[in-house]
Amino acid sequence: MIHPFPDTETDAHRRDLASPDRLAAVTATGLIDSLPEEAFDRVVRLATKVTGVPVGLFTLVDDRHQAFKAREGLVGENAAVTETPLSSSFCQYVVTSDQPLAVSDARTHPLLSQNGAVAGLGVIAYLGVPIHAPGGQVIGSLCAINDVPQDWTEDQAAALRDLAAVVETELALRHSMAERAMILTELNHRVKNLFAMVGGMVRLARREHQDVEALAADLEARVNALARAHQLIVPTSALDPGADAGVPLDELLASLLAPYDQESDAHRIEAIGPDVPLGPKATTHLALALHELATNSVKYGALCLPGGQLRLGWVLGADHLQLDWVEQGVAPAQPGTEGPANGSGFGSQLLEMTIEGQLQGQFETSRSEAGLSHRISIPLPQLAR
Repeated sequence: MIHPFPDTETDAHRRDLASPDRLAAVTATGLIDSLPEEAFDRVVRLATKVTGVPVGLFTLVDDRHQAFKAREGLVGENAAVTETPLSSSFCQYVVTSDQPLAVSDARTHPLLSQNGAVAGLGVIAYLGVPIHAPGGQVIGSLCAINDVPQDWTEDQAAALRDLAAVVETELALRHSMAERAMILTELNHRVKNLFAMVGGMVRLARREHQDVEALAADLEARVNALARAHQLIVPTSALDPGADAGVPLDELLASLLAPYDQESDAHRIEAIGPDVPLGPKATTHLALALHELATNSVKYGALCLPGGQLRLGWVLGADHLQLDWVEQGVAPAQPGTEGPANGSGFGSQLLEMTIEGQLQGQFETSRSEAGLSHRISIPLPQLAR
């Protein structure tokens, strides 16, 4: 159903337009300031034909401006226009309303008559439908524009919605392909790290045992524990849509750290915090991040040295989880090493992708003479995903 534009601009409109989740989704598309693409140009051309108007746009709207990812029918000085400020945008209202909006003559509308798009782009009649990111956030609009008054029909709105669905399908496919490429890269990285971790476990076991049988039994137990932890960090939710079970945070940590929790040193690893249930996606992304920290600890940190200690504590705030990962007795950072303490390498990129990208949280690292600390902060709604 077509809806009219609001008569006034509200605080809710401005708040929704500046929503961090929505802005992150706009940025994640990678389409703002990108080159024209036939996949989107074709959709806009079809939009003008099915609605019978001269101008069509696929816009991306942030909190400052709207960018024209695809455009058809702009002429004269406007032919080269690729973006406008929000003061010249009708699409912003489609974004915050998340429904089809139309106006027959913007010059007589109490809100739109003062919009710069009327004089600047010649927008008189407008019909726009929302475009959604793969995560459901509204990121822009597919719109049809006429430079003369026009009454819009429900059939025209339905046609635009169908074309908007084509755009959304293209965005979803691109997101899926990028995610799968990242998974393949991550799995390759995981295999390399598994060899490094096994080597670290051999060194730990060798220091504890003089007897071959005891050494073999210890290594077998650690490798089995590592295999159990590995089941958690394989991104099954991306590869198998039916895999949707999450785990509690303490169980996740226990599985990931079991290979390094030595019976001979009961105080080597300590984890304290309240019960925190995790959703399936949060389980996968947090397991990847924590596994990366454990791997680096075995390779460079507290878990690679006799007497090194790992302390984990987490608390639930009003709107976020805060987890502190503290390593004591850490070897000094070596130039050229790959690890979060040095902020380089794939491991650091993975931590940024999982904590800051996928979970929309924060990851901070600090080093002192006493040791190495990581602080992870994640919004509570992201933990339930």
